[in-house]
Amino acid sequence: MSLDGTVADGLMVAEGVGAVDDLADVIRRVLGPRRRAPRVAQVVGPGFAGRAWAARVTRALRPLDPTLLVHEGPTTPAGVAALARRLCAAGTDTVVAVGGGTVMDAAKAAAALARTGPTDTDRVRQACATGTVPPDPDAPFQVIAVPTTAGTGAEATPFATLWDLDTRRKLSLTGPGVRPRAAVLDPGLLVGLGRRDLATGILDALCQGAEAAWSIRSTEDSMRWGTSAVLRAAQVLDRVEDGTLDGAARLTLQQAAHHSGRAIALAQTSSCHALSYPLTLRLGLSHGHACGVTLGRLLRYNRAVSPDDCADPRGPDHVHRVLGTLAAPLGGSPDQAAARLERFIAACGLTRYDDLVVDHRAVATDAVSYPRCHDNPRRLDQDSLSRLLGERSETEEMCG
Repeated sequence: MSLDGTVADGLMVAEGVGAVDDLADVIRRVLGPRRRAPRVAQVVGPGFAGRAWAARVTRALRPLDPTLLVHEGPTTPAGVAALARRLCAAGTDTVVAVGGGTVMDAAKAAAALARTGPTDTDRVRQACATGTVPPDPDAPFQVIAVPTTAGTGAEATPFATLWDLDTRRKLSLTGPGVRPRAAVLDPGLLVGLGRRDLATGILDALCQGAEAAWSIRSTEDSMRWGTSAVLRAAQVLDRVEDGTLDGAARLTLQQAAHHSGRAIALAQTSSCHALSYPLTLRLGLSHGHACGVTLGRLLRYNRAVSPDDCADPRGPDHVHRVLGTLAAPLGGSPDQAAARLERFIAACGLTRYDDLVVDHRAVATDAVSYPRCHDNPRRLDQDSLSRLLGERSETEEMCG
């Protein structure tokens, strides 16, 4: 295990085989000298007890006598409000989120809102709409994130995704105070995940890395983290497809996800994610699947950027350079990378966009209503996006 300590942006990272076994020590290092022991809440999903590694996590936290809280279902405003009330009632001051993106985002949002006392559904919605949660390292409910999937990078981001099922909209609680204080990446926690779960995770990491690099809001740092995420994901793409991951490959996959989280913490996501929200809400696709099914299309679309439709003030040459860097580890050109991704989706038993039964224009209408859709480097509107979604994939390239 390696413990990087507190890096420039304030996030401590422990990674490597056995990292989770030192979880109590990570918590103590984050909190610093204290007069009393921390009061820990361990937030998990409903399947926690059945995971092969659950006993390791329980044993690592036993010295801190945590309160176990189970978060059920999707991360909705009502679910976050209920979890925040449970954190307050338990009298805890430290939250250890052990799970995938749903559990981590629920714990992050609930902890941030619980700092000002018990909350309700309306206040959660209001905070997502109007508020930014400021950083406060001395506030209660500091979050330690322990991802058990590899894709969302939620352990590194200053926002939490919520789903308002009443309005059929994706919400986000944002601010430095939402980001965890530490992340623990242990490849042993990916053991037991099937190919489908690993595939949807790696697709999410690829999309986040690519979007944070090609976004019109990208910075040198977001491009560095984003291209690193894509490179690492590409290194293990075949092994995910073949089901031959070992410990080293699992850690590479975790690093890809983590680097993608670092990237979107700086530049956020863009068009793939804007399209994913209506695909999830309309068809029930998992998040990574919903993102990944349009990544190939957008690589091809953005490759054709010109001075007439370039949205990035750095110009089309900049966009082409970024796309070339992203595509190289995935097969060469943007077209070849797109074909490789579409083959991967099919080989892993996921439905390709071509095979979804969906109203392209309705999806496009929903997608362009999210501001991040317009951070794409080539301009998108309802008509251009409808045409893009309605085009069949270039299957001759997929077979070549």
